[in-house]
Amino acid sequence: MLKTVIFDVDGTLLDSEKIFMEAWVKVGAEYGYEVPLQALLETRAVNSAVAEKVFKKYCGEDFPYDAIVRSRKDLVEQMFDETEPEFLCKPYAMQTLQQLHEKGYTIAAASSTHYENTCRHLRHAGLYDFFDVIVCGDMVEHGKPEPDIFLKAAHLSGAEASECVVVGDTPADVLGASAAKIPVILIPDKVPANDKTTALSLCVLRDLSEVSQIIEEIK
Repeated sequence: MLKTVIFDVDGTLLDSEKIFMEAWVKVGAEYGYEVPLQALLETRAVNSAVAEKVFKKYCGEDFPYDAIVRSRKDLVEQMFDETEPEFLCKPYAMQTLQQLHEKGYTIAAASSTHYENTCRHLRHAGLYDFFDVIVCGDMVEHGKPEPDIFLKAAHLSGAEASECVVVGDTPADVLGASAAKIPVILIPDKVPANDKTTALSLCVLRDLSEVSQIIEEIK
């Protein structure tokens, strides 16, 4: 029996990956570094330890990761504040959450972004009140692509992994959900699906419009 739907937030419900990526480029340039697109794509939704290794691989071992992260946070929040809510939500995000809520599913968020910021962004987008559970990267020992964040979301929602489904947009979501033994619906945003992520996913969709129907079919 399917009880809980666990959503990634950035790139899945919020059209915010472009904000995070633009902030990396701008702050990196301020520090004298050109941050390549491939580094940005490889660090979508991953934990900070993985991200630091990727940025240093592409930008050099002297890349001041911690300093740039600190500077980037203020810019990200400024960019969120300047984005109107209707332009922040992904297409069909509000409708999908409303449909699932009306059908009685527990709705959880599993975001790599820190809890305080995730809640703030969801409130700004008008989506916060749909969530019964919110689990973020600063609430688990190991972030995505490890399974911890999805397992905690399932636990806090009162469901077993077998009673959940994950909806996400990145390889980190697919790998983390698969490691947690939770089926995953993949809706690629900035990072296209590949053979591995497709094979590990229940299905690959273009947008959120079919999610509610598919979940009902799974149920």
